[in-house]
Amino acid sequence: MKYKITPIIVYLLLAFVSNAQTKVVGECSVQFEIEQFQNQQWQKLGQKTVFVKGSQCKTTLVTPKLLQTLIFSSVQDSGILIKEIGDSKFLQHISFPPKQLPTLVTMKKLYADSTIMVAGYTCNALQLVFSDQSVYEVLYTPSIIPTIPYFEIAFKDIPGLVLSYSITTIKGIPIRYTATQVDLSPITLNQFEFNVNDYQIID
Repeated sequence: MKYKITPIIVYLLLAFVSNAQTKVVGECSVQFEIEQFQNQQWQKLGQKTVFVKGSQCKTTLVTPKLLQTLIFSSVQDSGILIKEIGDSKFLQHISFPPKQLPTLVTMKKLYADSTIMVAGYTCNALQLVFSDQSVYEVLYTPSIIPTIPYFEIAFKDIPGLVLSYSITTIKGIPIRYTATQVDLSPITLNQFEFNVNDYQIID
């Protein structure tokens, strides 16, 4: 017996394959290495770790001189910024997203004919140019979409999880973030907990 394959069947099959390749995740963590381009080479600056759990997101930046953590929620209009500099610890409630952000001027695809792998995931490349003349070159995987994909506000229009990005400001000094580990395991709630009494509250 012969079966006739109609266009609608082909469409449904393609849609099923596409959806099967995209995974919406409610919890994940990504660890990034941070480098700055100086003296004609990339030099390590520190690490950044991103935690996503439902509507909550936490990013932690670690350098030899600074430990900085931002905690925010997609259902609130404020966040918490924590800084530890030496023995000094500060906590600040901030508007999030921040007001008067630079606007996106252009977004274009890069390296369309190339396969780029980051942390085991195939990535697409984009260049974002903002009104403050900062330029982001972004590698993201469309196969993972976290419940909060914009751990950097600049990524709110990107359809997937960003795994590598470089930022060049008007001063022209590029900084690069590259994912070294992606973990889709559940995140414990204590990742978002802290003792207010340990910090000096600042306005």
